[in-house]
Amino acid sequence: MQHVTMTPPTCLKADPTLRATLLDYYLQCATGQALSAWLHDLGQDPKGTIEEKRARVRASTKYLSMPAEQFPDQTISYLSVYESDHLSDMCEALSIDDSGGKDLKWRRIMREVAVREGWLPRIDAVSQETLTLEKVLPFIDWHLIPRRGKYEQDFYDGFLEEMEEVFGHDYVHEQLPIAFGSTLKIDFHIGHPQREGVGIEFKMPANNSDLQRALGQMDQYKTRYGAQLLVVLFPDWLQKSHVTLFLDQLREKNIAAITKWPVCTGPQMPEAHQKLLPGNLS
Repeated sequence: MQHVTMTPPTCLKADPTLRATLLDYYLQCATGQALSAWLHDLGQDPKGTIEEKRARVRASTKYLSMPAEQFPDQTISYLSVYESDHLSDMCEALSIDDSGGKDLKWRRIMREVAVREGWLPRIDAVSQETLTLEKVLPFIDWHLIPRRGKYEQDFYDGFLEEMEEVFGHDYVHEQLPIAFGSTLKIDFHIGHPQREGVGIEFKMPANNSDLQRALGQMDQYKTRYGAQLLVVLFPDWLQKSHVTLFLDQLREKNIAAITKWPVCTGPQMPEAHQKLLPGNLS
């Protein structure tokens, strides 16, 4: 599989029930001060009772009618203020699992948004018996990262949690040897452990030497996985030229790669982090 640029699916469609449920929750949880700030941002009168402010926000916000392409970004911005208990309540309002930590619930809510608005296929439509890179790629591309880590291992737990929810505990394996008796292990194997499956290797290189060592490993992974191999690159410590060179060399080896940045939850999203949604597949 060669490097391609993913674009938003053509089947995107606003889900009015989902949007109304989320907006109702935001409005019910918001304090009078928060509602005033919200109204100020909307260019509306921030004065009045809480009920008057809620009604004015509801009448002025574009949250219910905004294009599906913009809705996830706005939802992430809204979710950024909530702690774990609030996210549990929101999960309950959406009739989804409310167990686990804050990050897991946050990802679960955003995945529900993605499924219901057409970014992701229905999870029950993904057959574990026939998992391919094409099938798992949208979920990996969507996997959201709330904060940076210093090492690639810092991203393992969140990824493992989400992939197990999507594909099932028995079909997601961490640090699986690429061959019997081999000391070289793939970071993640999605699929039956004794079958072909999809190999996913995280890379957070610090310099060009790390990149060259990673490329050498890729040849061995490629022998095991063929076209079902994906590199997830965290380019924090690299110069832009090194990132370009690394992706070019992966392309020459016919290996797919995704570049991952953290989600920015504030009102101003740095340009470098705007590849939050599907579209960051190199």
